[in-house]
Amino acid sequence: MTRLRYPIDHWARRAPSEEHLADYLRRADTYNLTKVRIFERLLGDDLAGKRVLDYGGGAGFMAVRCAERGAQVTLVDAEPNALETATLLAAKRGVADRIRTVCAEAFPSTLLGERFDTVILKDVIEHVPDDEALLRNLACCQNMGDQFLLCTHSTWSLNFLLEGTYKRWWCGEKNWLGWDPTHVRFYTPRSLRPLLGRAGYATRRWSGLYIIPYNILSWFLLGRRRIQLDALHKLDLWFGHLFPFNRLGWNVVVEAVRS
Repeated sequence: MTRLRYPIDHWARRAPSEEHLADYLRRADTYNLTKVRIFERLLGDDLAGKRVLDYGGGAGFMAVRCAERGAQVTLVDAEPNALETATLLAAKRGVADRIRTVCAEAFPSTLLGERFDTVILKDVIEHVPDDEALLRNLACCQNMGDQFLLCTHSTWSLNFLLEGTYKRWWCGEKNWLGWDPTHVRFYTPRSLRPLLGRAGYATRRWSGLYIIPYNILSWFLLGRRRIQLDALHKLDLWFGHLFPFNRLGWNVVVEAVRS
């Protein structure tokens, strides 16, 4: 099974330019910025001297944030235009000397000889045909006790219950897997823990995101009117790290360590 690619006009494949970069940054809505804030909580404020691998990091939003905190970042992605946009963003933020980009469809064997204090796998694993092989390769790039941060979609969520049921049973999209047509699977906290364990990681902390869908009122109105309650992101930040909410988000963020 090969990786499903975005259409040619998707932001990840558009030619890099100042206009495209501005459009890319405008996509950082409340949902995505909340996800970044949860990641930054787990990363800590000072990354000086740390080596970070942002695998599948696209146009570099997260990689640049890490570089701004002092990290030396290796950004890997399969889309060359996305990486060129990341280089442009890094230059504008004054951290071009702290970011190295690697364009690769398969896991780059050269990384296996390196070690990273933190590996970030944000919104990637649900796109990868062989998820377990990817996790094993990432584990080979870390020493015992090193940090691993993963974010992916979960079927243990109110949004999957509401929107997923509507899409799969009312619209007839039996294989619906969220808002992105390149997803190949979804997970649950119950399936993620053993998957990470087989790769050599021990889970340490969980956080839930989009616990209550920000558009939940639209569902009560049967979609006749779109209402977005962005303030609901505060519930994610306040309670998303607490059980059971940390297992019940549309996204789950997992902090693990190399064991």
